[in-house]
Amino acid sequence: IRGQRILIVDDNATNRFVLREQLRFWECRPDEATNGEYVIAKLRQARAEGDPFKIAIIDMQMPGMDGETLGRKIKSDSVLSDTILVMLTSVGRRGDVARLKEIGFSAYLNKPVKLSQLFDCLSMILGASSHQESTSAFITRYTLAENKKRRIRILVAEDNVVNQRVALHLLEKLGYRADAVADGKEAVKALGDIDYDLVLMDVQMPEMNGFEATKAIRDTQSKVRSHDMPIIAMTAHAMKGDRERCLEAGMDDYLSKPVSIAALRDILEKYLEQAPH
Repeated sequence: IRGQRILIVDDNATNRFVLREQLRFWECRPDEATNGEYVIAKLRQARAEGDPFKIAIIDMQMPGMDGETLGRKIKSDSVLSDTILVMLTSVGRRGDVARLKEIGFSAYLNKPVKLSQLFDCLSMILGASSHQESTSAFITRYTLAENKKRRIRILVAEDNVVNQRVALHLLEKLGYRADAVADGKEAVKALGDIDYDLVLMDVQMPEMNGFEATKAIRDTQSKVRSHDMPIIAMTAHAMKGDRERCLEAGMDDYLSKPVSIAALRDILEKYLEQAPH
């Protein structure tokens, strides 16, 4: 998104400031507008000067002309209709997505928008635009979450074949890609070959147990690609002090077996929120 000219449309000065500074940090070229009529004039002027705005990020709730009405005006203007529109709203209503997609918006995000979500949203939109992909794809926080999940890769270290299959099945149901290995030694080797985002580590395994494998992963001298990735312990023998022992060994958190899909989802969301993908 570097270098892209982006117009922020919002009557709230604080909202504009936050977006403007973040877009500058991403090396975009942001500008601002506070009302609909001014937006049309500004977009037309930029087009006439040969340096058009690629994207307009529009707030839904504005006095005078709301964001939806403004979007309709832009898309019905033959000179401006190719402007990419992103809607931000603090009040979502049933039918918003279908209606805004029909108008010609490319994305719809709820406020307060996470900056990582906004970055992914703009990147996806511009990527589709540059490759002339179908404009039928409409981006929401749900499509962003699913897209991020598809890029994340999880390693399951578990010696029991049935438990392996269960873990892989649960991860697949949650939308994640995952591989499995049978012991800690294989886990360390896999982590040296492939960039994983998180490890689900059984504690009791032959060859090298979960504690030993964690120690090797955290060792900056080992050949593991990422020494600080999240490691979640899994153990069937939930005893007092197990969680503390796992944390002391360098693991980040703890799941007791049998692992439920709800507990797994919660812990993955917690630790994969900041995943680099």
